[in-house]
Amino acid sequence: KADVTRLISAKLCLPWRYTQELAGLVQRKTRGNPFFIAQFLKSLIQNHTLQFSVKSRRWEWDCDVVDMQMISDGVAELLTSTFSCLPDEVMQVVKIASCLGSQLEESTVDALNSRNEFLPFNMHTQLALAVEEGIMEKAGPVYQFTHDIIQHTIYELIPEDNREILHKTIGKNLLRYSGNNNALHLLATDQINIFCKGIGCNPSDDERAQFVECNAKAAKVAIAASSFMQAQSYIDAGLQLLEAQHWESQYCLSLNLYEMSASVSCINGDISTMSSRLDEILSHCRTFDDSLKASSLLIKLLSSMSKFEEARSNCLRILSNLGEEFPSQINLPAALREMSQMQIMLKNITKDQIQSLPPMINKDKIAAMKFLNMLCMYSVIFKPLLLPLLSSRMMKLTMEYGFCADSTVGLATAGYSIFIFTDENQLASNIGKVCESLVEESPMK
Repeated sequence: KADVTRLISAKLCLPWRYTQELAGLVQRKTRGNPFFIAQFLKSLIQNHTLQFSVKSRRWEWDCDVVDMQMISDGVAELLTSTFSCLPDEVMQVVKIASCLGSQLEESTVDALNSRNEFLPFNMHTQLALAVEEGIMEKAGPVYQFTHDIIQHTIYELIPEDNREILHKTIGKNLLRYSGNNNALHLLATDQINIFCKGIGCNPSDDERAQFVECNAKAAKVAIAASSFMQAQSYIDAGLQLLEAQHWESQYCLSLNLYEMSASVSCINGDISTMSSRLDEILSHCRTFDDSLKASSLLIKLLSSMSKFEEARSNCLRILSNLGEEFPSQINLPAALREMSQMQIMLKNITKDQIQSLPPMINKDKIAAMKFLNMLCMYSVIFKPLLLPLLSSRMMKLTMEYGFCADSTVGLATAGYSIFIFTDENQLASNIGKVCESLVEESPMK
């Protein structure tokens, strides 16, 4: 180390006391080889980790950033030649780490290390030895391989027949201790899916069922994080693991996966997959309630294709099944009669009055409000005369059954209808202000 410090001090024209910490890092990453030292310093300069400051008239660096720099290919190849001399326990641990990628968090090690069920020794102890050997580095709570070559070489040392089994074993152990740790659950699912994609994959029936549920939960986590492409990959993995007669034997799980697939496909703009998933659901759902989510997505699909009349017809059919009938033909006198009743109902409406309503709990009415909301959007474009009837029905349901997320839309549509079809501009303005206040205070804003 003294020689490395002397070399770096000479090159940077700085006293030893300034370069000792940097020299220690360079020594560890290059094994003191002069050629590798030159390569490493050159890479630090190229990526501006080591740079000359005109202001202070000296070379400057951040040791924490230097510590995160990868070693050179030559050092990595030098280290790989020493693997055969490592203790078996260290090699077992680094092989497991190589299955998890270039980095490994302490929380993951803790889960695998729990009660020594996975390995009969402490993984942290062996990882510390791997750090001493220069195979891995530790920065805070993260272990990482010092070079991709090392990680790849160690992974290749695992016999091909054993890799898939090791991935499954890692995944199942992480799954057992993941609990509410979503990051750990995703990591476990990724390991399981690597196993399932393998040529020799042959999980038992119980494992298949467990892996389907594992992917379904992972998809929900990814959706919550707005990672929709990742969610689709988990959904596809889950669908591939379903049984041949899954609509009979795994009905709820199948419905859940197909609904998520249709929703995510809609967001990703994959209309073909969305359409096929909806057809599958609507041809296999057992009850009307089970078809509601798929029906709402189908209506959105139709509207995105500018098939507003077909979307409107579907909405009206579903609302009829939910107990909310509307006349097939609507004329202006009928719309105005509805407007008169709604004006009386909303004449002195206030924000406090709306907020004092109990929450809506009737499932059929909540579903009806959702479809009424969608129908309002399409009617603005296609059938404006329907708006007074729709908004009036939404407000009647709100007053009778309680407030829900779609009640504000009903109130806003009522204000819009009053403005369009009557001269009560002041009432329409008051309703608009109430809606604005409700939106501002809504947790879903």
